[in-house]
Amino acid sequence: MRVTHVVARAFGPFHGERLDLAPGMTVVTGPNESGKSTWHAALRLALTGLRRGRGRATAADAAIGAQHRPWDSDDWEVEAGLVLDDGRAIELRQDLDGKVECSALDVGIGRDVSSEILDGTPDASRWLGLDRDSFAATVSVSQAQIMSIAEAAGGLQEQMQRAAATRGTDATAAEAIERLATYRRDAVGADTANAKGPLRIARLRLDAARQRGEDAQTRHAEHLAERGRVVAATHAAREARLELEQALAAQARHLAGEARARAARAAALAARHPERPSLVARNGTGDLVAAAILEWERRPAIPALEGPTREQLEAQLLALPDRPAGDLAAHASVLAAVRDLEVAEETVRLLDESVIGGRAESRSRPAGSAFLAAVPLVLLAVSVALALVGQPLPALAIGSVALVAVTWGASRMFSARSRGRNEAAEWDTRRRRAAERMIAAREGVLLALRARAAPIEDDARSSWLAYRSACEVRAAEAAEALRRDAVTAQIEARGLAEETVASRMQAVESAERALREAGAAIGLAGDSQDPEHVRDALRAWQKDQAAAQEASQIAVEEWRELESLLGDNTLAELAEHATRREAIAADLEAALPAAALPPAAQPDMEELIERRRRTLAVAEAQAAELRGALESNARSLPDVAEAEEAVAAATAELSRVEATARTLDETLRLLREAQERVHRDLAPILAAAVRRWLPEVSGGAYVDVSVDPADLSIKAKEAATGIWRKARLLSEGTREQIYLLLRVAMAQHLVTTAETAPLFLDEVTAQADGRRRAALLSVLHALSADRQIVLFSHDAEVGAWAERTLAGPRDRLIRLPAIRGESGAGLESRAAIAIADARAAEPAVLPG
Repeated sequence: MRVTHVVARAFGPFHGERLDLAPGMTVVTGPNESGKSTWHAALRLALTGLRRGRGRATAADAAIGAQHRPWDSDDWEVEAGLVLDDGRAIELRQDLDGKVECSALDVGIGRDVSSEILDGTPDASRWLGLDRDSFAATVSVSQAQIMSIAEAAGGLQEQMQRAAATRGTDATAAEAIERLATYRRDAVGADTANAKGPLRIARLRLDAARQRGEDAQTRHAEHLAERGRVVAATHAAREARLELEQALAAQARHLAGEARARAARAAALAARHPERPSLVARNGTGDLVAAAILEWERRPAIPALEGPTREQLEAQLLALPDRPAGDLAAHASVLAAVRDLEVAEETVRLLDESVIGGRAESRSRPAGSAFLAAVPLVLLAVSVALALVGQPLPALAIGSVALVAVTWGASRMFSARSRGRNEAAEWDTRRRRAAERMIAAREGVLLALRARAAPIEDDARSSWLAYRSACEVRAAEAAEALRRDAVTAQIEARGLAEETVASRMQAVESAERALREAGAAIGLAGDSQDPEHVRDALRAWQKDQAAAQEASQIAVEEWRELESLLGDNTLAELAEHATRREAIAADLEAALPAAALPPAAQPDMEELIERRRRTLAVAEAQAAELRGALESNARSLPDVAEAEEAVAAATAELSRVEATARTLDETLRLLREAQERVHRDLAPILAAAVRRWLPEVSGGAYVDVSVDPADLSIKAKEAATGIWRKARLLSEGTREQIYLLLRVAMAQHLVTTAETAPLFLDEVTAQADGRRRAALLSVLHALSADRQIVLFSHDAEVGAWAERTLAGPRDRLIRLPAIRGESGAGLESRAAIAIADARAAEPAVLPG
C-alpha cells in the first residue's frame, strides 16, 4: 500500500491544500508553524478516519478534534489517494465531523468498496490486517509518540497474536483466550458502568431490588423497552424454530434418499443372484502350472564358451619344456672376475700408450738443448765486439750474462738426462706389475667359470662369452617353462566352465519338461510347441482361472451385501420403508413456508440439528424470561417481603456470576501462560528486524537486541562491554532510535495481509546527533525500497541530506513555507507548498 496524495479539504489551517507523495521516500521539511504535524495528522486520519459510535468521543479522538479541527469552518474533511499492492487505485474521503459522508472509491471500476474496510467508518488499515489503534501505534509515528508504542503493547497483543497465527505458529492458546474471553463477556461481562453482561445485570438487579423509588415514567419507558425485547426475542425464537424445521426436513429427505437407494440396490443384487453363490474351488493344477512357469522363468542362462578347449590346452601343456638346470643369468662371482680382467687389460693398454708418447718427447729435446747452448755463445760474441769498439763496461756486463747462461744451460741439460733415466725405470716396474695382474685376472675368470660348472674354452675371454650365451639360452627355456602353471590353471577353469554349462543345460531341460507336463495337465496338446508358446498358454489359463475366482468372490461379497441390506426384512418391506421415509420428508417440507426450502443435507446433520435445538431452547427461554419480566413489570410494585426475596435471589445470582467470573479468570490466567509461547515465536522476528539496523543507527555502540512482546520492552547489548542494558535507561536519542526501529519491525510483521504497510514519521531525528542522524536517514532510505516512507522534519540538515540523496521520481523533497497568520481569517488565500523533487522529477499522479 502507498499513498499518492492527501488533500486537506478542511483540516486545521488548511482548506483545499494538497500534498503529493513519492512512492519511495518523501521528506517534508519546513520551519516551525509550517504545518508539518498537521499534514502528518491529516495523512493518518485520511486513511483511518475516526471511529463512529454512540455517546461522546473518546479522549484521544477529542484531543485530535481540539487540535486539528478547522479554525474558521464547521466542516472537517480530508481525502487521500491510495494504490494497493494488488494494483487497485482507491480514493478515500473521510468526513471527520459528521462521520457520515465517508467513502472508499475504487477508481478503476467506479465502485464504492467501503464494505471491505468498514469499522463504523472506512478504515484503510484493515487492508493491512490492522485497526486504527494498532495503525497509530506502529505506522504513524511522531517524536512525542515514539516511546508510546510500549504503552500501547496491551492493545497490540491481538495484532501480534494474529501475526503469529498467520505465520503458522501455535496460536491455539491465543484463540482459546479469545474465545474464553468472549464467553466471559457473554456469561459474566465487565463490572463497569456501561457493561451489559450478566455480572453487571446481577449487580443492577441487586441494586434495583434495594431501590424501590422509581417513578411511573421510568417504569413506563422500561416497560416499552422490555416489550420491544420480547418482540425481538419472540422473532428470534421463531427464526430458530424455522431453522430447526429446515434441518429436520433436509435430514428426512436425505434419509428417504438413502432408504430408496438401499431398496434399489437390494433389488438389483437379488435379481443378479437368485441363489447363494459359492467360491470356485482351488485345485492342485493351478499350483503345478504356477510352479512350472516360475521354474521356466527362473531357468539359468547357458553361457557360450570361447577360447581353446580342454584338449587343446592339454596339448599345449605337453608341448612346453621343463625348467632347465644351471644359471639363467651370469653369476655375480663370474661378473666380478670379468670386471677385474677388464680393469687389468685397460691398465696395460694405458701404460703402453704412455710409452709411445714419452719416446716422442725425448726426440724433441735436442733442438731445445741446442738453442740453450747457442744463446751463451751469441752473448760472448757480442761482449767481445763491444770491447773491441771501446765499450768495456757493457762488454763486461754482457759477458757476465753469457757466463751465467752457460752455467744454467749446462745444469738444465744434466737434470733432463737424469730425469729421463728415472722415468724409464719406473715405467718398466709398473708395466711388469700390470701384466702380472692381468694374468692373475685371467686365471680368476677361469676359476669362477669352473665353480659354476661352465665349459672352458681356449682362453678366459672366449670361455666367458660361451658361458654368457648359455645363460641366455637357459633363460629363454625357463620363460617357456613358466607358462606351464598358467596353462594348467586354464585347463582347470575350462573344466569348471564346461561342468557349469552341462549343469545349466540339465536345469533348462528340467524346466522345459515341467512346462510341458503342466501343459498336458491343462489339456494342451503337442510336445513340439515352442516352450515360450507353452508358457504363454499356461499364463492365459491362469488368467482365466483368476477371473473365474474373482467373479465368484465378487458374487459372494454381493450376496453378503444383499443379506446386510435386507437384514430381517424382505425386498417389499425395504421398498415400503423407503416410501414411508419419502412421505415423512414430504410432510416436513410441506409444513415449511414456500420461501424457506430446506438446505442440502450436510455430513454432520445430527450435530447441526442438535445445535439448532439448543439454539431454539435458548431463544425460547430468553423469550419466556423476557415475557415473564414484562408481565412482572406490568403488575404493581412488589411488597417488602417480595422485595427481600428479590434481594436474596439477586444476591444468589450475583454470587453465582462472581464465582463463574473467578473460575474464568483463573482459566484465562493459565491460558495466558500458554500464550507466552506465541510471544516467543514473535520475539525473534521483532528482534531480528531491529538487530538488522541497530549497529548502523547507534554508530556501532549496540550490536544486539531482545524484545519482550508482552510489554514491548527492549534490551540492547553494548558492543564495548557485551552487557545487556534496558533501552528505557539509555540516552534519549538512543532510546528513541531503538523504539523507532521497533515501530518499523511492528509495521512490517503485524501486517497479516498481502499489503505492505507505509511509514509516516514526524520529527523522529530530533534527538539524533549529526552522525546518527545521517545513519538513521540512510536506514530509512534503504527501507523505502520495500515500503513507502513519509518523513516530516523541521531540521535543515534533514532537508540538506534529502537534496543530496533523494532522486525522483521514486523519492521527493517537499519544502513547506511558514504559515503567516495565526487564524483562518489572517491566512493568505492558501499556504503555498514549494515542491522540489530531487533530480527535478515530476510528482506521481494517481492512476485513473
